[in-house]
Amino acid sequence: MDNASTSWLRTASQKMSWLAERQKVISENIANADTPSYTARDVEDFGDFLTRPAGRSVEIRNAKSEWGTSFDGNGVVLEEQSILAAETSGQYRLASRLYGKAHQMIATVNGK
Repeated sequence: MDNASTSWLRTASQKMSWLAERQKVISENIANADTPSYTARDVEDFGDFLTRPAGRSVEIRNAKSEWGTSFDGNGVVLEEQSILAAETSGQYRLASRLYGKAHQMIATVNGK
């Protein structure tokens, strides 16, 4: 297996880890939808995550929402979080399929 193959697989694996952390943060936002003054959060951009030193966890930040806040200061909009959850889930499925196909191709080339 060459470096390009392992690099691609590593990036796909990092993408799946990033997406899993993002889904966790979105779930926490939804769980706190009725908590006064709770600020919705999100994870850093994937590109920022890739440029940081290896072994560091995904950075969680306050989310930037165009949807506003409720009267009690809560910044979670369930519709927005539902959209983000669906997008994240779809991206995870795609990344895991691509990872699996790449792994199959490498195994086929290596005769395993």
